[in-house]
Amino acid sequence: MNATDQSGTARRGPERFDAPAGAARKKSSPLAVIGALLALAVLLVGVPVGLWMWQGPPPYPTSLPSRDDLTQPLTFDALIVVLLVVVWLAWLQFAACVVVEAVSLLRGGGLPRPVPLSGRSQALARALVGTVLVGASLIGSSGAASAEDSGRPVHRDPTVAVQPAQNTADQPGRPMQQPTPDDFVAPAIYTETKQELSEAAGQVLGRKVVTVKPPEGRYHHNLWDIAEEHLGDGRRWKEIFELNKGRPQPDGGELVIGRLIQPGWVLVLPDDAVGADRVLSPRDDDKGGRQDRAPVVDGAEEQREDVETVEARYDGLAGDLLGGGLLAATLAGALAAERRRRRGADPSTSQIEAEVAMLVGADIDRAERVDRALRRLVVSARAEGIPLPPVYAVTVDDDEIELRIAPAATNPPAPWIPLKEGRRWRLDREAAEADQGPVGSAPYPGLVCIGRDDDGADVLIDLEAVGGPASVSGSDAVAREVVSALAVQLVTSPWSDDQVVHSYELSPVLSDISDTSFTVVDDLAALVTGFEADRPDRTSQDVLSGRMGRQADLTPQYLMLGAVPDDALVDRLQPMIRTGDRGLGVVAVGKLPGTRWHLTVDESGHLALPLLDIAVTAVRLTERTAAQLAGLFAAAREQRAPATAGVLTPRPPRPGDDAHWASAAVRIGVLGPLETRVPGQMDEVRLGLATEVATFLALQTAPVHPSVLAASVWPRGVTPEVRDATIERVRDWLGHATDGSYLLRENDEGRLFLADDVAVDWHAFCTLVQRSLGSAIRTEMELLRRALQLIRGPFLDRRELGRYSWLARTRLDTTIADTVEAAAHRLVELSTDDPDGAAAAARAGLRLVPHSQLLWRDLLRTEYDGPGGPGVVAAVNEMWVVLSDRGAELEAETEALVEELVPGSRQPAGSLVG
Repeated sequence: MNATDQSGTARRGPERFDAPAGAARKKSSPLAVIGALLALAVLLVGVPVGLWMWQGPPPYPTSLPSRDDLTQPLTFDALIVVLLVVVWLAWLQFAACVVVEAVSLLRGGGLPRPVPLSGRSQALARALVGTVLVGASLIGSSGAASAEDSGRPVHRDPTVAVQPAQNTADQPGRPMQQPTPDDFVAPAIYTETKQELSEAAGQVLGRKVVTVKPPEGRYHHNLWDIAEEHLGDGRRWKEIFELNKGRPQPDGGELVIGRLIQPGWVLVLPDDAVGADRVLSPRDDDKGGRQDRAPVVDGAEEQREDVETVEARYDGLAGDLLGGGLLAATLAGALAAERRRRRGADPSTSQIEAEVAMLVGADIDRAERVDRALRRLVVSARAEGIPLPPVYAVTVDDDEIELRIAPAATNPPAPWIPLKEGRRWRLDREAAEADQGPVGSAPYPGLVCIGRDDDGADVLIDLEAVGGPASVSGSDAVAREVVSALAVQLVTSPWSDDQVVHSYELSPVLSDISDTSFTVVDDLAALVTGFEADRPDRTSQDVLSGRMGRQADLTPQYLMLGAVPDDALVDRLQPMIRTGDRGLGVVAVGKLPGTRWHLTVDESGHLALPLLDIAVTAVRLTERTAAQLAGLFAAAREQRAPATAGVLTPRPPRPGDDAHWASAAVRIGVLGPLETRVPGQMDEVRLGLATEVATFLALQTAPVHPSVLAASVWPRGVTPEVRDATIERVRDWLGHATDGSYLLRENDEGRLFLADDVAVDWHAFCTLVQRSLGSAIRTEMELLRRALQLIRGPFLDRRELGRYSWLARTRLDTTIADTVEAAAHRLVELSTDDPDGAAAAARAGLRLVPHSQLLWRDLLRTEYDGPGGPGVVAAVNEMWVVLSDRGAELEAETEALVEELVPGSRQPAGSLVG
């Protein structure tokens, strides 16, 4: 049974095994230690001393009792003797329990064997001994820490994520089952700066670790069993103790006594441990290494907004996507593009968690900078008459992009800078941001990110520069995950343009991520035969058409092999790969004959390409993650019916309409570009974080626990000190209400909420729409018109990159789009006598949902019904441009309407619609 908090909401994960915060503080306080010590003194010393002073030494028999002794009447003195014997035996039993518990606690093994017939006595002894020893240790260590840290504060930085260790087998005779991800929290180690990382987490980075499991019945995870499972000998528990003694744990505790380890703690293991995971590499940003669940904002789920929502819910996804960098960014961009095309279906809970992990791990800024820099290079090189350089690899970090070139080219176009005699070109971030000219086609569509190096830079290699097959070997399972990640990038990267990937012996679900450009091959021989038949008769040396010399009208194709095919097929592939005129690249798991680039990867994900002097932590895509991503993309491609009826407008959590929105001193706008109007001042470097915190709280339907806020805004983890300091800064920034109280408040349970004085345009919209329900026609039209005037553009447009990953769980984008579309369509229907008003209503809705073909059809009809219908042609052309930019498919009903209203009309050349 799950524990419950004060509100009665069930808690899950390791927090259900913890005492309430207040109880924890009391338990480790000096008064509690003194009280437990006095209780032990009374029971161990006071009781025997009192008995001795009352009746002398304990009675003990000097001979066996005779028959007369057993049959004589029971006297008062005999009764006293019996009671004394019982009390002395009870005292002796309790003393034995204290000794057993103290020895077990100090030695650090598992739970001690029970003393016979000592259930409650042993439990009491355990509580008292534990309080004395642990409390005294903690008090002493905290005092030492205070003295040691008096000159410098201790900080924690969310930079290191830990994957849950996998249990290889249940212990014999233990009532224990394999724990699920719901049972524990994926921990993080924290430090403030990169320099402090080696000090605070030097023993963790790159080390093997295990996560302490929650109890199963009477079994508690312990150092002996951990040593036995991962080191092969339980007696090596002391090595684990010494490695972790005094090291801060995710919950703020630390290991001071061997037996007291808590669920969710991360324990460093010796290097020879088996069946344990290594700590992921740190990120050079402020996102850290932990992802937790954030609240569902819709009213039907508001009771779930509790501490339980900060538990890790990745179910094995974190290692793939949290460290995904450019891989996660390309996937996030491809998913966003699918959603711009149509009204997709809602994903499942597990798919949402995959999306959140993807958004947290995505380095969208780097991906966008690489894409623009390379496309801009095409234009600037052409303008200066310089051929594009033969790039074989690219590195990108937060400050610069660097091209690795062979052979060298010493005359790059501005603003690129040559380095190492032209073997490298560098583009600084400031120079790139200043160069805002037009962009061209993607010059290196074969670029794929293979991982992140020790300096935090993402490393890409150009598969078109190989001039032969490439292979990934070492650990077959990890190599297959690496090749899967490369295959997906080839069809989702923004710089990939049009390419086709053929997958053989890889997971078939990969094709569902890109259903038009990714094929699963069952008959490899038939595919090779097709390649041979389509082989062109000539080659092209136009460098702009591709690095492999393929003809300009040929689409690059890649064959991604999960296993090495037979020699005969390899021999047939080799001529096509070497000449490059077919635009064919081959990457295989396992070493192919004729391999030019040979990548090796071990079980921990360390990948090396010695030929190019490259070593990184590899990007990987497991089959489980691929399945979740495939579900996400499938849901995005599903065309839902327009929201014309049955749309329930959410109940706003605070009063206020458009008048309140217009006059409020503090307001937060989300129906368009993110807008905040706040009287307070905030440092520029902290403004983005403060805005996200305020926006998160503004969109909640109920007060939220600070831990929920922390898990949402800092998905990779944050210390309570940083969280609380940020909350206080935001509280000061938002300022005060008219009565002098803060606008950012907390209720009696410590949950955070914004005062009603804070205006939110989405809530004002909901208020007006709800008022319109059941009103007279004229009143309804006026209220809907006022509501639609609040819409300025797409939901939360232009928000800061790398933030707001919690929005994926709220599904507010879908809720708001449906509500706005329904309101706009309703006003169009009511405006039968006012074509201009109906057109204005349709355009207002299209500002937020430009892909809504329901509202486009409304607009076309109202423009046609206007005086003479002159606006319908312009409206049709406008619709084609907007939908084409989004890559949307024209719905049959829309196509039929266009043919009826504007016969013979044709969509513009180059349009993606249809």
